[in-house]
Amino acid sequence: MKSILPFLLIIVLTFSSCIKEGPRGPQGYPGEDGQDVSSAKLYYFDMPISNYAKERYYEDNTQYYNDAWVAYGYIDGLVIQETDMVMVYMHQTTDGGPDNYFQALPYNDYFDNSSDFNHYSYGIMDNNGDLFFSIRRNDGSAPFNNMNADFNIEYNVYIMHGTKNKKAEIPSYINIENENDLKEYLNISEAEKINIMAR
Repeated sequence: MKSILPFLLIIVLTFSSCIKEGPRGPQGYPGEDGQDVSSAKLYYFDMPISNYAKERYYEDNTQYYNDAWVAYGYIDGLVIQETDMVMVYMHQTTDGGPDNYFQALPYNDYFDNSSDFNHYSYGIMDNNGDLFFSIRRNDGSAPFNNMNADFNIEYNVYIMHGTKNKKAEIPSYINIENENDLKEYLNISEAEKINIMAR
């Protein structure tokens, strides 16, 4: 029995020394307590500017008002909850910039190097959880109308679901101004886009 043990030990050491580890991959983002990143989805909304509704909002029943162009969209079968995280990025097809660049909202687009701008933003309707996308001018008048009917605004919308007791959040070390950083953190590809329907 004593003579067999050294022999078995040699065999075990021989086979274990033949196992090689491959190169170590890059370190992933640290996990967030209670976060379910796998619930995140990427949605897409695209509408010609000519289809936006022209709306006027009066402030406190006075003569002061804000004009805006607003588009409404909904995701079939989904009502956005208060605990969900929503991030929206906009691309104007006539900007002349790279096609794959989306600007984080809210965003002020200054007009002809002046102090006037169109303000692009989004929100969630209280009554039904629909999304809305709006364009307003900084002084409350109608947005600059240098856009024709072929002018499209495209939106990438990221939604990550929270839990009943905890709102979904993006960690502070993620640069949310850069869509690619958010996309990498959420592990989402362009091929997974889901279309948002217009109301």
